[in-house]
Amino acid sequence: MNIDLVKIIKLTAGAVIAAAIAYALELDYAVSAGVICLLTIQDTRKETLRITLKRLIAFCGVTVLCKAVFGILGFGLVQFGAVLGLFLILCGLLDMNEAVAMNCVIATHYFASGDISVDMIINECTLFAVGAGIGVILNVFMPSRIRKIRRIQNETDERIRTIIKRMSVYILRDDRNDYTGSCFDDTDRLLEALRREAVNYIGNSYVNEKDYFYKYVNMRIEQCMVLKRIFTDIKRLGSITVYAEPISEFLLKMSEEFSEINDSVSLLKDLDELFLHYSEEELPKSREEFENRALLYHILCDLKLFITLKAVFAENLDGKEKDRFWEKN
Repeated sequence: MNIDLVKIIKLTAGAVIAAAIAYALELDYAVSAGVICLLTIQDTRKETLRITLKRLIAFCGVTVLCKAVFGILGFGLVQFGAVLGLFLILCGLLDMNEAVAMNCVIATHYFASGDISVDMIINECTLFAVGAGIGVILNVFMPSRIRKIRRIQNETDERIRTIIKRMSVYILRDDRNDYTGSCFDDTDRLLEALRREAVNYIGNSYVNEKDYFYKYVNMRIEQCMVLKRIFTDIKRLGSITVYAEPISEFLLKMSEEFSEINDSVSLLKDLDELFLHYSEEELPKSREEFENRALLYHILCDLKLFITLKAVFAENLDGKEKDRFWEKN
């Protein structure tokens, strides 16, 4: 289990500072300012500001509902349930589900105090301002989960690029005794770390488009499964002939063009030309040559699958994902 002590310390300090300020201002339910601070902080500054704005709008909404329902019908469990129900419907219609938890707490303050006066509304406004304000300020100094994800992502891609480059070398060698699958061990470890971070990122952010990294790591995991099959085929190749040279050159080109933002369209075109090239070659004249050519053809098919996985991934990205995540954070 990975524990970010720096982040935990900053979150805790922020909550304590917000609560301390609220107590100093002699606000009712002062400790709630600390909870508001914790709920305010997101993984990026832009996201923190966006969600804080949503929560501010929802705060105004829940206050109006409480004023209308409690002010007219009084304070009772039925009235409290009506406020919560109407508020949940409002948040659902306005796509403000991130604001539900915090503002339900605000509603309980109004209900528990039995007061919906101007002074009580000012008290809740101040709690919100203190908690959210400290959260926004603290977010400037928070370690970014995106930066960690990007670091693992870049390291993973570099390992995969190295694997492909090694394949371009070993496919031409007769002696492959030193060609082992250990290169996949670190890659699998990094992919699992990236998948874990992507899952945590989605769980902590409540924003659908942030599953980009999760989709990205799943695509890379599928590609690595294909590379493992290619590795096995290369190990099984017998005596190498000139027939392997075009594939070696293509693997080298793949390694040079391997990147997050490559849509793979040009590589697919080159691969189609490579298939055409092999279809025009003479048929094998011996069993050994036939078996090697069959393995080479299987490698070509897996290379097409490898590239197609990335092409499909790139094609299925929506505009927000392309604009937001293909820029290095």
